[in-house]
Amino acid sequence: PLCAIQYSRKKFNMATNKNFKKRSIFVTVGTTRFDLLVKSVTQSPSLEWMASNGYTDLVIQYGKGNAPVLPGDDDTATPDSSTATNLYMQTTTVKLNKNTISCRWYQFQPSLIQDMKNADLIISHAGAGTVMEVLRLSPPKKLVVVINTLLMNNHQTELAHAMAQRGHLFVVNEPTEMMTANEHELIDFWNQFQDFVPIPHQGGDDQDFPQLLNDHLGF
Repeated sequence: PLCAIQYSRKKFNMATNKNFKKRSIFVTVGTTRFDLLVKSVTQSPSLEWMASNGYTDLVIQYGKGNAPVLPGDDDTATPDSSTATNLYMQTTTVKLNKNTISCRWYQFQPSLIQDMKNADLIISHAGAGTVMEVLRLSPPKKLVVVINTLLMNNHQTELAHAMAQRGHLFVVNEPTEMMTANEHELIDFWNQFQDFVPIPHQGGDDQDFPQLLNDHLGF
């Protein structure tokens, strides 16, 4: 196994060092179902990468899909997404080889803006509303957009690639790219997120978004 993981259902204990700074990754799928994205960020090597790169908190909004199954959990015990219990916040602390990461997940919330503002890295589906909401944040956030290839007539791809060409976000063409069985390849892939420096999106022009898509599609 890549790591031995134990679970504690207690609250995450912050370091007593006054220089300690919590760093957060926020994952959102919006109102859709995107189980592959959720699975890719909760696999053992992904959690190891997060913790080893100084991230202390992982927050997941999983929408209409299944609740996250963390390594060591019994897959068969995962509650069905239709049950009311999935509407409530759930938290656990994951102890890795040498690090600890706090994981929190929920199905929906009236607003995601606070989790977006608190995040140092945002990993998102390619929905236009979510993408534009993140790009409007100040200071700009590091945004990784993962294409949901299971969607039919996926126009989200054009938006994501158009914004990526402008340097506003990083695109992952499909979630399986984040789930390679080769540990070194996975680390190299995730390191791209850490190295990415976004160009701030200026916004303020109602014609900017339509023109961006027209330019990308060659109209």
